[in-house]
Amino acid sequence: MKIKVIIPNSSGEFRNAQVEHRKSVAHPGTTVDVVGLPRGPVSVESAADDTRAAPHLLEEVHRAAAEGYDGVTVDCAADVALRAVKEVADIPVASAGEASFLLALAVGDRFGVITVLPATAASIRHNINALGLGERCACVRAVDIPVLDLDTRPEVEERILQECRQAIDVDAADVIVLGCTGMARLAKRLGERLPVPVVEPGAAGVKLAEVLAALRLRPSRRAYPRPAPKPVR
Repeated sequence: MKIKVIIPNSSGEFRNAQVEHRKSVAHPGTTVDVVGLPRGPVSVESAADDTRAAPHLLEEVHRAAAEGYDGVTVDCAADVALRAVKEVADIPVASAGEASFLLALAVGDRFGVITVLPATAASIRHNINALGLGERCACVRAVDIPVLDLDTRPEVEERILQECRQAIDVDAADVIVLGCTGMARLAKRLGERLPVPVVEPGAAGVKLAEVLAALRLRPSRRAYPRPAPKPVR
């Protein structure tokens, strides 16, 4: 099985920091290739970033099908252009945020999301409501640290841990979803320090892509009609 992990930003440094983790969570028989975008925002933290990344992401999805991949995952907890991706994809599609929410509900009743910036939190909250999961979401909290600073700011882990504890103690979350794939390196330690399960979105996206590919489950054309081809000027 071949899975293409598409990080919908153009930061080579961010992509390089994620590659080994995404490969490590896949089944031993799965080939995982991790790519970023040739053009687009260096990080996705808002609806505006989502829109800027979308056309380049769609090109990568088309390329993945042509290259013979069995499935793709959009490697962003904000689920960049996910509806559009499902409309154009000929192969199974997963996305980090959506996969995380679905897995969280397999192990708990109410999940809390801890993400980077307030604008990111707003985008994620919108996506959760669009999925019809608003009543199952205890909260979406932001630590107010940009994506590209997650690996450099020494206070990152403690800030995330503090918001996780607030989500559990104040908002009654019984599962924590990390709301940024750039938090992957912290997931294990946070899980050891918290009394509830912690779902890491990069891993969730890869594993759901594997399941969808194994079962040959592509986006339903009843839900995601293929758009008519037209010139783009």
